[in-house]
Amino acid sequence: IFYKNESDCMMALAGVYWTLATDHVYGERYSNILSNTDDLSYYARLNQSGQVYTNSHNSSNNDIYQTWTQLYSGINNANVLLDNIDAANIPDAAVKNRIKGEAKFLRAYYHFLLVQSWYEVPIRTETVTDINNSSLAATPHAEAIDWIIKEMEDCIDLVDDSKYDLSPSHVKKTTVQGILARVCLWRAGSPSNGGKEFYEKAAKYAKAVYDSHKHKLYQGDIYAIWKNIASDKYDTEYNESMWEVEFIGTRVDGKFTYSRIGNTIGNWQENTSSTGKGYAYGFYCGSLILWDLFEKNPGDLRRDLSMATYKLDASDAAVYWKDTEIVTRRCGKYRREWTTTSPKEKNNDQINYPVLRYADVLLMLAEAENEAGKAPTDLAYDAINEVRERAGIDKVENLSYAEFQQEVRDERARELCFESLRKYDLIRWGVIKEALTLFSSRSSVKSSYPAGDNFQKGKHELFPIPLDELQLNPMFESKNNPNY
Repeated sequence: IFYKNESDCMMALAGVYWTLATDHVYGERYSNILSNTDDLSYYARLNQSGQVYTNSHNSSNNDIYQTWTQLYSGINNANVLLDNIDAANIPDAAVKNRIKGEAKFLRAYYHFLLVQSWYEVPIRTETVTDINNSSLAATPHAEAIDWIIKEMEDCIDLVDDSKYDLSPSHVKKTTVQGILARVCLWRAGSPSNGGKEFYEKAAKYAKAVYDSHKHKLYQGDIYAIWKNIASDKYDTEYNESMWEVEFIGTRVDGKFTYSRIGNTIGNWQENTSSTGKGYAYGFYCGSLILWDLFEKNPGDLRRDLSMATYKLDASDAAVYWKDTEIVTRRCGKYRREWTTTSPKEKNNDQINYPVLRYADVLLMLAEAENEAGKAPTDLAYDAINEVRERAGIDKVENLSYAEFQQEVRDERARELCFESLRKYDLIRWGVIKEALTLFSSRSSVKSSYPAGDNFQKGKHELFPIPLDELQLNPMFESKNNPNY
């Protein structure tokens, strides 16, 4: 019998976390293929028909199916653990509550990713024991988000608030509060339009992180946090990376979690030798929209971090891009040259993936404060200017509600590009069609970026329910999301 004691339950909890580190979620599919279709980047590869990154996908798309399936697998693993933990012999009630809290939070978070991308999906709170008797109807969108918020709120005082403070791979109190701010911002905006009530909640939870004083922005080197993520180091001084997905091994060292971070997304590197700095296709490039946002504030230290100034050739020599090669610059946040693994495997490495950074919390706080009162507060200015100062650009001041709103949106683009957030920001702001149309109209790489031209308002804000799910779950009544 499993689930006898703390050790068993910790192993089961690791299985719940495992979903994050699969190729179907943050290893590649959800993080990159499904989430990086926005106005700040494009997929630099021709003739990609039927793909999400060209908005030419349908309900048979394998990336969509695999992500959907893996998220529900993680949910079921959480349900199994929650069904059995009460009977386990764990004398320390705080330990049992912590395990429960992490499992409940992850279950809610996986549901959030599903609801955010597919709109209305089944909420599963019971273990699937009979696949032939497991069909559930989809929960209305606003109701589902409200359930997710309540589930996460229940976890705040269950999860750890000290032991894991310096470990970004574990869920802890400030992690829950920061993600709650993100969920509440989604509930406040499109498509559920919850408005002021949820902007106030988002501000409340972002401020709780702010007031904890457990996190600061890394100072002195804008590249340092990304080098730490690439080299499997925890920053215990600033603790800016609040939650990251932990990948280990390279497939050739006897350890392996599937991750293409640094390979399909990351700077372009051409050395295929196992003893070199690593190979990277570097499929994701920055756009002119992103470039212009950086150029709006000359001297922004994040520009050359986010849009790398060079590639590494087959001998690991840097080849710098010309001034006319702006949109050839690859995403520079995930560079295999910064990893410490050896020997190298061609496609896989152990660069962690940031799910939540303190910079994001500050910008969520600034946005929520401005939206809740329809005017920027002193706290909103403090939060956004802390991010801007670290980037080496001037503070903002004396702005109207609308002016501050735009500054926050632009600042989120500059700070959080290539982190699987921009697409969902554009959706909740109700401007994704306009943003992709602008990118398409200005793009010098139009043949490589048909996503803007292909985007249909009222369709591509959501993914289709996978065809297999429609065929297996009669509760959907064979009805897919609009226009699929």
